[in-house]
Amino acid sequence: MTYLFGPVPSRRLGRSLGVDLIPRKTCPYDCVYCEVGPTTRQTLKRFEYKTAAIIRELAAYLRHPAAELDFITLAGSGEPTLNLGIGKIIAALKEMTETPVAILTNGALLHLAEVRRDLAAADVILPSLDSAIEKTWRAINRPLPGMSLAQMIAGLEALRREYAGKIWLEIMVLKGWNDTEAELAALRRVIEKAAPDKVQLNTAVRPVVEAAAQPLTEEEMQAVAAFLGTGAEVIASSPRPANAETAVSDARFIEMLARRPMTAADVAEVLGLPLEVVQVRLKRLCKTGLVDHSLYQDQGFYRSQPGVQEGTG
Repeated sequence: MTYLFGPVPSRRLGRSLGVDLIPRKTCPYDCVYCEVGPTTRQTLKRFEYKTAAIIRELAAYLRHPAAELDFITLAGSGEPTLNLGIGKIIAALKEMTETPVAILTNGALLHLAEVRRDLAAADVILPSLDSAIEKTWRAINRPLPGMSLAQMIAGLEALRREYAGKIWLEIMVLKGWNDTEAELAALRRVIEKAAPDKVQLNTAVRPVVEAAAQPLTEEEMQAVAAFLGTGAEVIASSPRPANAETAVSDARFIEMLARRPMTAADVAEVLGLPLEVVQVRLKRLCKTGLVDHSLYQDQGFYRSQPGVQEGTG
């Protein structure tokens, strides 16, 4: 698959089929914690990208889906709302399937009425807001010059007024960056005005761009949730087990690991395979140079490089 990945077990969306709507690491932000890697094309300009091809691939998959899906998630290797075709893709999905459509977005373009209109038919929008203090927002998200936090927050508030679906706001909490009482109090004020249906708290549990972006402990995360109130929940935990897939090619491993770094346990849960089987396979793929292994927070993560071709089963 060129534009689709998974299905994968999502902490928030269950068994999710991912759809990559944008060339790798094209984004208005260059976040210190991004698991995809540094932004290589930083832009606010929306552009057309493979809309017809993405719809064709979705149609082909949905004729014979590999597994039962909880969501189809428009996301990928950059900011999906940069794709001018996102509204057409959502409309096409609504004609093809009854599976709910979710949008993962950093929220940077929600101040644009055209973007809000494009997303209107989605079932769930999951925007991010990592700080309600300008200096911290710039330090964590490293937006393009000319962008402002006030504009982003206004976009979230406009979305709430206009959008009939669910809004699940994600906050990435980083130790020493946005976990102080002043930071959290400012976030709480914005949350009250933006009124998301859920507030979901994450931390840097996967490899990040900048080593200074460190995670909070589980206890610290629970304390942040209690402070924010309004039903805030911690989502920084391991995915739930997925249904079994018994025949899995090396190419399937490589394709998954090109999207995001994963532990052996993550891979085992995605594919429904015994952990020892996955460990043997990953060890072999590392020896061939198709997959890299590195340590982060005392955990081993595996990643393959995008575009790696592998023809064996």
